[in-house]
Amino acid sequence: MDTPDRDNGHTRLAESTTQEAHSASQIGPFDYCPKQGFREYWYPAIEARHVRGKPVHLTMLGDELVLFRDKAGRVAALSDWCPHRGARLSLGVCEFDGTVTCPYHGYTFDGTGQCVAALIERPDSPFMGKLRARAYPTEERMGIVFVWMGETAPVPLDEDLPAELSDPELTGRRYLRVKVWEANWTEPMAQGIDFHEFYLHRGVNVWRLFNYRLGFFRPKVAYTGGVRITSEDETSVNAAWAAPHFGQGYHPGLGAHWPRRVWWRRLAGGPQFRGGEPLLERYRGVQHNVELPSKIRVMIGASIHLRWMVPVNEHDTRVWTFTLVRKPKNLLHAAGQALWYHAYRKPSIIIATNEQEDLVVFKRERLNLERPQKLGPLDVGLIYFRRHLAQRARDYQRLGQARGALKSPGRTTLEAPQLGDAPQLGDAPQLGDEPQLGDAPRPLVVARGPRA
Repeated sequence: MDTPDRDNGHTRLAESTTQEAHSASQIGPFDYCPKQGFREYWYPAIEARHVRGKPVHLTMLGDELVLFRDKAGRVAALSDWCPHRGARLSLGVCEFDGTVTCPYHGYTFDGTGQCVAALIERPDSPFMGKLRARAYPTEERMGIVFVWMGETAPVPLDEDLPAELSDPELTGRRYLRVKVWEANWTEPMAQGIDFHEFYLHRGVNVWRLFNYRLGFFRPKVAYTGGVRITSEDETSVNAAWAAPHFGQGYHPGLGAHWPRRVWWRRLAGGPQFRGGEPLLERYRGVQHNVELPSKIRVMIGASIHLRWMVPVNEHDTRVWTFTLVRKPKNLLHAAGQALWYHAYRKPSIIIATNEQEDLVVFKRERLNLERPQKLGPLDVGLIYFRRHLAQRARDYQRLGQARGALKSPGRTTLEAPQLGDAPQLGDAPQLGDEPQLGDAPRPLVVARGPRA
């Protein structure tokens, strides 16, 4: 199994990944990533306020769950399928405190999954002791119910909780949007470390036209010198574009410049106009980041755009999008932040960009993840995730496998890549093809802030 091998701040794995990208990598989305997600993790399930007096149905990682309140008032999660005859518990009732009753024959279960009553059998029926529904560990934090989907004992929730959500200087879960995307979880996750933005998001809309930075009137990135890994640790990796060229680029194969028309881009351009300073120094250098099992973060101006993908099944993903900024100094500042989020950030980035541009391209039946892929220089971060970071997932550490992945991780070395997946000796890029070290932004791995 791959582990980082650091050398002057950059690893041999990162260098190998860049070489692999220049050789048209064929690492597939499901080689080491299960179609329905890594299971040995905590995932956000539902906002706690939605679990009240009635059982709630929820699908996560292909598992059908029923959520209700136990006698202590905590949210319990059981398999939705009654162990008696397979009816849905979520169609039943919470007639008795801390329990859910199956709608078919009246078997009643507590928060641990144990059957505690057989309503149409005799009260002392010995059959009750033989009925138990699978129970999933749960924990509530910040008004969000988290569910442990693994087969092994759960780790402390803090190990899987993004550092930003517990950072006392940031707004936590205050600005949150939850929406089901019609896409396999791997594709919205891949957006955290690919660089589609320079093409897909260069069109005009009302939000870009009237953005206070006037980006529509400044030269945009026409092409880059590729992508490189800037920093990494056991659970996350940062990628950044290198040597961006603004304006136009001449493409001999077309005999033309692209973009074709740039006459309106008259203002000064460059990286300095793409956003403000990071909201806190410890987040400096985070540009495109992905963290196991399925979290991505991108710095947008003085805010963090954090997205946590929770697979519903192999076709749909529940996307939790957190927008984090500094905590307001006073009520007036808080009101201004709320207005900014609801009147600008949410409609312009989360809806108009992510849901109406990104999702439209790769939603169900518009992107074929079953066909062979060839990944190149723009996909360095994605190759790293698929080949190296995925193999460090807790599923492989605890179970030796990830249920639903096509391959089992072996001990691979940089000197001996796996046949067919990694670049061969004669495919290595020529000198000058790879982005140089000085082209990348300052590397940083997201620091773990204080925990709430």
